[in-house]
Amino acid sequence: MLAVFDAEYRDHLRAIRAIVAAGCPDAQGLAEIFRRVHSLKGAARAVELPVVEGVAHALENRLSALLSARALPDPADLAAIADTLDEIDLLMTAPPADAPAAPDEGAAQVENPAYVQVPVARLDALASAVHDLMAVADRHERLWAQVMDLLGDARAVMHAPERMLADPVAEFARMTRRLMGVGRERELMAGQIDRALLRLGEEVHAVTLVPAESVFGSLAAMARRIAREHGGPEAGVEVHMTGMEVQTERRVMQALRDPVIHLVRNAIVHGHETRAERLAAGKSECLNITIAVTMTGVRLQVAVSDDGRGPDLRAIAARAAGQGLVHADAPLDARQLLARVFEPGFSTRGKADSLAGRGVGLSVVAEAARALHGSVRMEQRQPAGTTVILTVPVSQRQRTVLLVENAGQALGLPGRVIRHLLRVRRNEIRMLGGMPFAVVPHPPDGTGVAPEQREEELVPLAPLRAFVGDENAPLPVRDGAVSVVVMEVDGVRCGFAVERMVDVRTLLVSDATAVGLDSELVPGIAWPREDQPVFVLSPDRLFARWRERGNGGRAHFSDVDSAAPVVPVRHAPLVMVVDDSITTRTLQKTILQSHGYDVCLAVDGEEALAMLQQSSRHVDVVVTDVEMPRMDGLTLLAAMQGDAHLAHIPVVLMTSRDDGEDIRRGMEGGARAYLTKQRFDQGELIDTIRGLL
Repeated sequence: MLAVFDAEYRDHLRAIRAIVAAGCPDAQGLAEIFRRVHSLKGAARAVELPVVEGVAHALENRLSALLSARALPDPADLAAIADTLDEIDLLMTAPPADAPAAPDEGAAQVENPAYVQVPVARLDALASAVHDLMAVADRHERLWAQVMDLLGDARAVMHAPERMLADPVAEFARMTRRLMGVGRERELMAGQIDRALLRLGEEVHAVTLVPAESVFGSLAAMARRIAREHGGPEAGVEVHMTGMEVQTERRVMQALRDPVIHLVRNAIVHGHETRAERLAAGKSECLNITIAVTMTGVRLQVAVSDDGRGPDLRAIAARAAGQGLVHADAPLDARQLLARVFEPGFSTRGKADSLAGRGVGLSVVAEAARALHGSVRMEQRQPAGTTVILTVPVSQRQRTVLLVENAGQALGLPGRVIRHLLRVRRNEIRMLGGMPFAVVPHPPDGTGVAPEQREEELVPLAPLRAFVGDENAPLPVRDGAVSVVVMEVDGVRCGFAVERMVDVRTLLVSDATAVGLDSELVPGIAWPREDQPVFVLSPDRLFARWRERGNGGRAHFSDVDSAAPVVPVRHAPLVMVVDDSITTRTLQKTILQSHGYDVCLAVDGEEALAMLQQSSRHVDVVVTDVEMPRMDGLTLLAAMQGDAHLAHIPVVLMTSRDDGEDIRRGMEGGARAYLTKQRFDQGELIDTIRGLL
């Protein structure tokens, strides 16, 4: 829940800062700020962060006064809002009170998080991989039982050889067949163990991936604090962030946090200009710093840029000459001089303070880059400013890939996204809406329900060659069947038809950009043999292009059987949770699912109403908040009461509004129950839903 709140509070702060940056020009913007602060306060209460709740509550009171007076925020109000957001940011990233002080006063204090945020689909995949491994263990037990049974028969024959006299050839043949069966089972199981372990390793690795936002998201508030410490109360800095959705291993991203903090501090100290200097140069009043994260091939790039005064090449040259790094009469070569600033002890500041001047910061950045087998470089920006670029490998680990053949090329498909390998007969391909689908066979699931009685799973088919080669390629058929690799990305599955599956290998993948390939689709290359490279595909880009082409386009086949009917399956009661707070939605979803209910989520009344009107599955109960954007809970309730198809669905209002008038409006509007968040009790929620059902 703390991880969910961490994502939610960042989202609220990002949205509020955007409104404040625009000057909050209308009442709608003020109302949106108030709504988000209100949601933030409630979410902080849900995860028991009273200090954050108190700060948000104080700001909520100030905003409420503005709303009551029908007044827009003045510059003092906007400054107070910005300061409050910075305070919340610092509270969320501050270390515990009893943590030891860092040796460098200017260094950031960062608490090691006790929770990480992992997509549900990734956890499901990890659980599935563990289940596969447990299935192999169960199969191993059964195989061992067969071996012991065979050994028992052999001992019986040894102690009673007369059993062989009646028909020794038949008895010997019988035992030989059993022994060969055990051998075949052992070979199959060995392959299954290898695949299960490889998949588990890939999924564990995938869980370690985190977005850049989770590591760098709080640096904006930190930068503003450093600017005030360095330039006084009037010093201003605007921090812009791009690429915060880029994901890589936590250990890599976390290792870059301190170097990036050093670069931000360096940009503020060395790029600082007075307000008059900036205006005279045609710049904005505030120093602008940009943190940009990009993924290039299999390398991660973090660039920290500013529009300050830029590097002083003459000062750098003088300092470098004084330290014997360059000759005093050497020409000013910008590239070589800027490389010297990363040397230990190098600084152009004449006086050291808590922020700079010790010649430590940039050498720390260079050491961190080297430790990650990466590099760092500084560039002059035009017309003014500085950019420092950190480039490191995304991972030092090897990749497990499925090798396939495609028009004479060897391609690698990452093992972590592969769910099934199929051979589908041509006459078994289903056509739905002119598009081909394959039926995924059901493995034993331990429920006792026969596979033919469970709901079928259909996956769309697309030729892999259509995305790597010929756009009009047909589904490749060999010996009357199609080889299909079923892959899954972000919960969506597609079966890519390949010409031939070759092998599963663990390979060292390197950057493929230098080869001149499509670096988005083919970010990596491996050399399992000296004569033929393996081009490793990006599953994310492959799926993106599959969607861009209308999920693969139309199949060339025209004589395939039509779709068979899908067997319906019984479901648990479905509860819809409607709340604009992701923390509250997640909390309620967790509680309901733990009590056996299916749950669907909506972020506001408008989305909920659309889902209710369009969903093919009946919703049994709606649990909704009242205060939400676009359409609030009371408006949703009225819309449902006015729709003959939805009016019978019971609605539970769950809100922080506990005024008697609010309760009366909700119950008279058609709500079947009214629960308050201040006195939230999960037992009361479950009892209420059970009573309504």
